[in-house]
Amino acid sequence: MNPDLRSVGGRHACHRDLHGEAPRVAAPNAGAPTLADLVTADGSATRRARELDGERLELRGYIAPSLVSNPAAFLLTEGSLAPCMLCGCVHGSGVGLLVAPRLPLDADLGMTERVDVVGRLQLASPHSPHSAAHRDIRLVDATVRRAPAPMGLGDVRRWLRYHHPSGDGAAEAPPARRALLRRSTAAVAKGAAGPADVILRGGRVHTVDEAFSTAEAVAVRGGRFVAVGDNDSVLAHAGPDTDIVDLRGKAAVPGLIDSHLHQIYVALNIRAVDLLDARSIADVQGKIADRAATTPSGEWVVASSGWHESILAEGRLPTRWELDEAAPANPVIIPRGGHVVTVNSLALERAGITDATPDPTGGVIVRELETGAATGVLLETAAYFARRVAPPLPAPEVMVDQLKAAMAELNRYGIVGVIDPVVDETSIDVYRRLRDADGITVRTDLLYKATDKAQTDKGIAAMRAGTSDDMLRYVGLKFMLDGGVEGARLREPYRIVPGEQPHPDYHGLLMLPPGGEGEFVDALVACAEAGLQVQTHGVGDEAIDVIIRAYARANDRIAFRDLNWVLMHVFLPSDEAIATMKDIGVLATVQDHPVLLGHNKRRWWGDERAAAAIPIRKLIDAGLLVGGGSDGPIVPVDPFLSMWWMVTRQTLSGYALGPDQAISAAEALQLYTINNARIMGVEDDRGSIEPGKLADLTILSQDILEVPPEAIRNTKALLTMVGGKVVYRDGI
Repeated sequence: MNPDLRSVGGRHACHRDLHGEAPRVAAPNAGAPTLADLVTADGSATRRARELDGERLELRGYIAPSLVSNPAAFLLTEGSLAPCMLCGCVHGSGVGLLVAPRLPLDADLGMTERVDVVGRLQLASPHSPHSAAHRDIRLVDATVRRAPAPMGLGDVRRWLRYHHPSGDGAAEAPPARRALLRRSTAAVAKGAAGPADVILRGGRVHTVDEAFSTAEAVAVRGGRFVAVGDNDSVLAHAGPDTDIVDLRGKAAVPGLIDSHLHQIYVALNIRAVDLLDARSIADVQGKIADRAATTPSGEWVVASSGWHESILAEGRLPTRWELDEAAPANPVIIPRGGHVVTVNSLALERAGITDATPDPTGGVIVRELETGAATGVLLETAAYFARRVAPPLPAPEVMVDQLKAAMAELNRYGIVGVIDPVVDETSIDVYRRLRDADGITVRTDLLYKATDKAQTDKGIAAMRAGTSDDMLRYVGLKFMLDGGVEGARLREPYRIVPGEQPHPDYHGLLMLPPGGEGEFVDALVACAEAGLQVQTHGVGDEAIDVIIRAYARANDRIAFRDLNWVLMHVFLPSDEAIATMKDIGVLATVQDHPVLLGHNKRRWWGDERAAAAIPIRKLIDAGLLVGGGSDGPIVPVDPFLSMWWMVTRQTLSGYALGPDQAISAAEALQLYTINNARIMGVEDDRGSIEPGKLADLTILSQDILEVPPEAIRNTKALLTMVGGKVVYRDGI
C-alpha cells in the first residue's frame, strides 16, 4: 500500500495524506496533464483528452492488471491496486488509461510501483464498436520506466504515526502495521537489485546507526545505500560500470542536517557585504567604502547579517557617524543577526528616526549618554523602522538563483538537509520554483512563521497546499515569543549596559499575540488538528515557561506527541520546563549562538546566566531528544564550528561559557545527523548510513571522533553526496 493514492467514489481514511487530504499523484513535469485530466470515472475521454488527441504525453501512475482481454496492453491507474495493509481492501486506484507499450514490460515491475509512461494519445471514433469504457482512449507506442519513489520508509512511518498513534515502533506495532513496514522495506530493497552505481571503499565510515558502528565501505544504487560493511563484502556489489572511489582512510559520516538554518536568508546574503573577517571598525568601514564606490549615489549598501561586533577590536557596533565616513552618499544598513541593525545618518533619515523619536514598544533606539543623539544602533522592534525602508526583495528569478547558490555553499560544508524556520508565501514560491527546475541540492523542511491566530490559519493553508517530496517538505509553523540576547524575556532584569541598555528594570520582550496566551494556545491547537509540526523560539527563562505552559494546555485539548513539536534555542530553561517537555513529548533544538553572541550575553545578562545558557548536557541527561544546528546566517553556517562549540563550549572571543554542559564528539555528530532526522520524522530514510536509506553522505578532511576537541572546528567537507549524487567535491 502506498499513501500516495486518490480514492474515487469516497475516500478511505487509510489513504489520506499528512494534512488529512487524499493526495493526487503528481505529473512528471509541471503543467503536464494527469490521468484525471484525460479520463472520466467511467473511462471516457475528457474534453482535454480530445484536444490532445495525437499528442505525445508523459504520464505517471501505477501498473494494474488489464481490465480488457488484451495481453499487449495494461491499465495505468492513478493509485496502486495493492491491497491496503490496514484493512485488506483494494481502494483508491482512481481512473485508468489503457496503455499499449512499445516493448514488453520488465518482469519485476509490479502494481505497487509508480511508473512514468511516454506515448501518443489515441482516441477511438465516437462510433467505433470498441468505444466502451477503457477502450475509447489509450496511450500507444509507449515506453515505460520506473518512477522515482515518492516516499521513503521514514515518510511511511511518519504518516502512520499521524493516523495510528498507538504504538511508535515497528516491533510494537499491530500486525497489519508491521506488515506495511515490511512491505515498504521490501520495496526499498527491491530497488537495490543489480550492480552498484557507486562504491566508496577504504575509509572509516561512521554509520551513526543504533550501534554507532564503523565500516570500511558503502555501496549506492538508485540513490540509496545498498551495502555497508568491509571492503570485500561491499565490492561484491561492483559491476563493470560502477564508480569506485578510494577514500584512502578518510572518515565518512551521514550527510549533515541543520535543524535551524535560515536558508532563504543565506540566499539573500549572497550579494551583501561580508563582514565576518572584519576585526576592527576600520575594517568594517573599508568594506562598506569599497561597496559604496561601486554603488550609485543614493542607493543602499547592505551588509550580511552573519557576523558579530564581538570579533571587532572595539567590541561594539559602528555608529552612524563612522558609517557616514565610509559611505556619505549612500544609506547603509548592517544587520547583526535577526534582532539588531546599525545604520548611517542617511538611513536613519529614510527610516524617519530623529534624536527626538521615542523608543517603540519592544525596542530601543540607542543614544549617546551625553547628548541623547541616536547612534544608529537599533534594537529589536526599533530595527524594523530601518528594515522596512531597506531594499525590497530581488525579483523571484534572482532569488531562485541566489537560493541555488546558497544551497551549493551549504553543500561545501557537508550539509544535505535543513529546516528553514521562517518562510512566507514569497519564499515558498522561490522554493517551489527551484524544485520545479530540479535545482534543490539541500533537502529542506519549511516552517511558516506566524504571530497570531489569523496568520496561523494562513500558514496552515500554505502548508496544506504544498506537495512534499524527499527534497522539499511543507511540515509546519514557527512561532516566536521573545527576542534574541538583547530581547529575551527574562524573569530577573538585564544588566545596565552604558550607551546600549540604560533601563534598570528591562526584562526583554514577550511577544504574545493580541489575545494573549489563550490566542497562542488556540493557534497551537489548530496546528495539531491539521497534523502539523510546531516549533517555537524560546530564549529567556520566562518566555520558555510561557511557551511550555501553552504547549501543555494545547496538549490537554489534543495530543501532539507524534507531531514532533519543538522548543527552539532553549537558552535558559527552568527545571520545571524541562520536566514538562519530557512529560508531553516536546523536543529541543540548540544552536551555537555563544560562539559570537557570548560577548553580549555576558554584558547584558551577567556571567552566571551567560554560562548557564543552552544546557545541552542537562537536556540530554533529562531524556530529551536534542537536535543541533547553527541558526545561520545569524551565526556562521559551518557545522564543524557548531560541533566544536558543543564539545568545548568555547567562543570565538577565546573563553568558554558553561564547560560543564559540553557533550562528546560522538553525541555532537548524532545531534547533526540521526537526532535531527528523528526531529524531522524521517529517521528511517535519513540520518545514518544503513542499507535502504537515502544515500546522503559527507567525507571529512579529518576524523572528528579522533582529533582533539579543539581541532574539530578546522574540519572541512571533501565530498558531499545527496541521494547518491555528488553535489560537492574537492580533494578526493
